Amino acid sequence: MPAKARATAAKPQPPEREDILNAQAISTLSAGAVSAMSAVGAAVIKRSKTALGKNPDWFWHMFAKCEAKAARIAEQAARDPNAWGDATFIETYASQLPKLLTAALEAHEKALKAK
Repeated sequence: MPAKARATAAKPQPPEREDILNAQAISTLSAGAVSAMSAVGAAVIKRSKTALGKNPDWFWHMFAKCEAKAARIAEQAARDPNAWGDATFIETYASQLPKLLTAALEAHEKALKAK
């Protein structure tokens, strides 16, 4: 086997990005959970219009990261044996997304002021 082919075959595949929700993850959610995620996301975006207007590319990137992290946290909470499934997922997601995005916006503003 040529050296180039061996080096390529030995390279591990890059890990899946954790900063975005993939289609497979969304397909495992109920329609109600996806609808609630959309409503919460829309409310968070509406509340953050000034940040969106200042730097849209950064905002959408950070929103996607926060959304994915909130969904992972909510999924873990929903797996708890005492959890109520979708209700727990939605409640956790709705509480986490605004906190995560607010923290990201504050850190971004602090970094801009430090420059």
